[in-house]
Amino acid sequence: MYKIKISLLLLTIFLTGCWSSTTGYEGIRFPKTSASKMVFQETDIPDNCSAFAHLLMNSKMQSTGKELRDALMQEAGDKGANLILVGMSREMLEEELEGNRFDYYGPEYAYDFNKTWLGWKFGFDDWNEGNNLIGLDAATWENNEISFKSSLLIQAVFLRCGQDL
Repeated sequence: MYKIKISLLLLTIFLTGCWSSTTGYEGIRFPKTSASKMVFQETDIPDNCSAFAHLLMNSKMQSTGKELRDALMQEAGDKGANLILVGMSREMLEEELEGNRFDYYGPEYAYDFNKTWLGWKFGFDDWNEGNNLIGLDAATWENNEISFKSSLLIQAVFLRCGQDL
């Protein structure tokens, strides 16, 4: 009887882990920072920067430009990025997210961005499910009056720049 109870307990614990919908970030981290900056051109990345996270941000519906910026900057700072490269963005008409989601696609190790960057070559399966391209520029990210009805899918790379690599 005792072995059956232990077996049932272990089985319950195992199955609970299988159905869990929350996954933690298991990628590369640096010490947290609150001084992240954002750039939109690959040519704006300084020579002393290492890329350590490729991701797609799925925004919640009805986000303003400023809310998008704040969420991405918070996520970046929590992972230790002091620079964020933002790529293209697409509408996700089929998504109805009530919270932001960040999907990570590596890399396995931090690399020198200016020597090794090969372009936006991650998350294609998710990226291809998107709809229209949406233009996000520096002015949009500062604007609390621009609101996006749909969820957006936003390409980003987190970088750590400077001597504290």
